Amino acid sequence: MNTKTLRTMLKSTVTAFLHDRTGTLGDIVIYRQASAGGGNGSQVFNVAASATVINAGEPVVMVAGSSTVVQGATNLLALASPYVPFSVTGTGLVGVAQTTSTNTASAAGVVEVTPCASNVVYLITANNSANVNTQAKYDALVGSRVLIDLTAGAYTLLTSDSALNGCIIRPLNVFKFPGKIAFSFVDGISALM
Repeated sequence: MNTKTLRTMLKSTVTAFLHDRTGTLGDIVIYRQASAGGGNGSQVFNVAASATVINAGEPVVMVAGSSTVVQGATNLLALASPYVPFSVTGTGLVGVAQTTSTNTASAAGVVEVTPCASNVVYLITANNSANVNTQAKYDALVGSRVLIDLTAGAYTLLTSDSALNGCIIRPLNVFKFPGKIAFSFVDGISALM
């Protein structure tokens, strides 16, 4: 098998994976990193005993002063003021889970998290696909500061702009990724900094 054939097969597999995600293992995937040579690494965090596990691909937050992390809630990253890591709810973004947490209802566990960075572009489903169903509509949203929504167990991205929102919509070809939005986190949003 030659290199060109292998690249074509890999591209088809990745594209199929991105289009066929069901949300059962989280909803956020890395679309593009700043360099081809490496990513942001990952860190292991403690998760308290809870019936709620953090799935791979879900945002992970830390309550101010806590030693454990939890799954991100709805309207994630509504900031108290621009570029301040802890939001109006007192939680700060740690990153996106790379593994499913090992906690149970009766035992604490751990989760591996890729720390958030503004140079990483993520891919997520639009909360309202009608807002991004043409390239012109999508392009008009690029640069908007938006929120991550959690409804019925699925993370999506809202499209209403506000200076106090912690995600920024990035360029994307909507014909290759229908119903999806590329986004990054604003600089300085990480609770780890």
